[in-house]
Amino acid sequence: MVVNRLLLIVFLLSFSLRGHALLFSVSPGAPFVFVQVGHGELSNFGLFGAPVTQVDEVTFPVPPGVQFGDGTPIVGTPVIPIAFLGYSGGNQANYLVTMDSAGGLVNGNGDVIPFSELSWTTQDGDIPPGQFGNSANQFLQQYNFRGNRARGVVDYLTFSYANTATYPPGTYLGRVTYTITNL
Repeated sequence: MVVNRLLLIVFLLSFSLRGHALLFSVSPGAPFVFVQVGHGELSNFGLFGAPVTQVDEVTFPVPPGVQFGDGTPIVGTPVIPIAFLGYSGGNQANYLVTMDSAGGLVNGNGDVIPFSELSWTTQDGDIPPGQFGNSANQFLQQYNFRGNRARGVVDYLTFSYANTATYPPGTYLGRVTYTITNL
C-alpha cells in the first residue's frame, strides 16, 4: 500500500510539473498587403497554384447570330480568380482597393478598345461586380476588419464584352493594375 501511494504521489508530482513547464509567446508578423489577379503561384500563400509564368488570357467567342457592334454582350472565358490580402500588424485594418484601366486594349496597328467595354460579375460577391471606367484610379472596394490575423477577399470574376461598337480586327492586349492600400 505504501508503494501504491508513493507511485501515485510521484505520478501526480510529474503531471503537475509538466503542466507548468511549457511557456511561450507569439509575436505578430510584419505588416503586408498582397494582390493576385489570375492563376499562378502565390509564393508563400498557395491560393491559386502554379505556374507563376502563366498570364491569364480572357477570350470572347462570338456566338452564332451575334454581329459585331450590335450591343449583345459576349461572355469571356475562363473565369479569373482574384485575391486581395493584407495584415496590418495591429488589431484594426482598413484596406482600399483601386484599379488603373486607363490604357485600353491595343492591337498591333495601334487601334484601341476602351476598357469600359468590359465588365465583370463575381461568383461569391466578396468583390463587387462592376465595369472598368478607363480611369487611372478607379475605386473597386474598401474593407476593414479587427483581429491580429491576415484577412482579405477572394473571388472569381467572369468578364463580359459590351459589344457596343465595331473595332478593326486584330488581337488586342491590355493591362489593368490593381492596388491595395492599408489606410
